[in-house]
Amino acid sequence: MTLDEKSADELAAQLMISPNAISEAVRRGLVRFERHRSVACWRFGDMRNGCLRRLDGQPFAISGQRVKAEAETRGQEWHRLIGLDDVLANDRREVLMPIEGSKDALAALHFADAEARLSQIGVVAALGAGVKPLPDDVEKFRRRRVRIFGEADPAGREAVSSVGNLLVPVAEEVQIFNLSNLHCDDGSLVKDLFDLSRIAYDDFESNRDLWSVTDLDSKGERVHLLAKKNEFFLSSPSPPHVSPESHGFPVYPVSNSDELEKELADLAERHACCTSGSARKQRWKLLRDVAALEKRIFRKLTPPEHMKTVEIWYSTSKPYLDPKKARDDYVTAYFSEVGKVRVPSGEGEALNRALDRISSVPLVDLPELVDPPESWCKVATLHRELARQSANGTYFLGCRDAAKAHHSLNKDSANNINHALAQLNVIMPVRVGEARPGGKASEFRYLLSL
Repeated sequence: MTLDEKSADELAAQLMISPNAISEAVRRGLVRFERHRSVACWRFGDMRNGCLRRLDGQPFAISGQRVKAEAETRGQEWHRLIGLDDVLANDRREVLMPIEGSKDALAALHFADAEARLSQIGVVAALGAGVKPLPDDVEKFRRRRVRIFGEADPAGREAVSSVGNLLVPVAEEVQIFNLSNLHCDDGSLVKDLFDLSRIAYDDFESNRDLWSVTDLDSKGERVHLLAKKNEFFLSSPSPPHVSPESHGFPVYPVSNSDELEKELADLAERHACCTSGSARKQRWKLLRDVAALEKRIFRKLTPPEHMKTVEIWYSTSKPYLDPKKARDDYVTAYFSEVGKVRVPSGEGEALNRALDRISSVPLVDLPELVDPPESWCKVATLHRELARQSANGTYFLGCRDAAKAHHSLNKDSANNINHALAQLNVIMPVRVGEARPGGKASEFRYLLSL
C-alpha cells in the first residue's frame, strides 16, 4: 500500500465517509497528502486555490489560535472556486457546489458514490460562505446545471442565494438545496452537507429529497429553483410563525453592513446619557438592545462593531459622564458587560405577556394524547404564546419560568414536561441552556400550528 493509499484510507476512516469518495477526489486532483507544519495533512484544492487540514482531525496552532483549516491564498485568489478544471476537462454538465469548504466537497462525492453517480457528477467548492465568485469562474458554469449547498442557518441561506444569483444569467439551471431542520443520528441539528452524511433514520425516511441528493432532476420541497436574478431564498420547510410586535425595534434581518452600522449607531444614540449619574443604567439598556439585535441577525457582533457602537455612545453621552473617568473606563465597562446580558430587550416582557395570556386563551390540544395532564397543556400553551411573539421563530424559556405556567410545577417537573413535549413533536430544543442559577435559558422552536 502506498503512502497516499494509506493516507486516503485514514482520511476516509477519520471523516467516516466513503473510501471511494476519497479515491475519486484524489483521481480528480482535488485531494493530495503532504506534510505541513511538521504534521501529516490532507490538501483540498487544485492548481488555483486550496486549503490544508491535519490528517488526525486536530486543529493547527497558529499564532496562539486553534485553526481547523489553513487557506493557501488570500485576497482575490481566495475567492477562486475549486474543481472547475475537472468540470471543464470532463465536460461535467451537472455540478454540486458546496460553499463551506473541503469536508462538504468530500461529502458531495460521498453522496455521489452512495447514489451510483460518482462518474457523472462534478463538484465545485468554495472555501467559505464569504466567497464572491470571480467573473471568469462564473462564466465556466455556462450551460451547466448547478445544485448549491450552504450551512443550514439564515446566514448560510443568504450566502447560497448570493452565489446562485451570480450564476443564474449563465447557468442552464441553478438549484438551492435546503438543509434546515434536519437531525444527525446523535440528535444534533444538521449544519451542512458533511453533517448530512450522519442523517437520522427518521429524517431520511420522511424526506424523499434526501434519497437523491445528487440527482438534479429530483426536485422536492427542499430543492428551490432559482429563476431570476436577485431572488433570495430565506424560507425553510419549518412550521410557520408570526411576529405580531417588534418590541421597539425592526423585526427584519439586517442584510448588509451599512444597515447594521446605522442601526447600531441609532441604538447608541438612543441610549446615550441625558442626565448625570445615568451611565450604568443607559449602558445596560444599550447592551440589552445589542443582544436582541444579535439574536435577530443570527450572529454575534465583532469586536470592531462593538467598539464603534460604544464610541458613539460615549461621544454622545460625554457631557453627562463623570469627568473623573476617562474614555477607556467606559469602553472597558461596556466590553466587560457584553457577556452578562441574560435577557435581551423584549424577552422578559414577552414572558410576562405569555404568562398573562395562558389563563384566558384556549389550551394547546396535544397530539396523540387523550385527556392529557392540564400542566402539560399549560406549558405547551406557554411555548405557543412565546412563539407567537418571536420575530424569528425561536424563543428562550428556562425551566424555572416554565414552572410558572401551572401551580403544581417546580423547575424539575417543568423540565420533564419540556422533554415530554419534545418527544410529542410539540416543541424542538434549538440550544440547551446552562444548568445553573442565572445561566442562559434553553432555546426552543414551537412545531404545532400557531
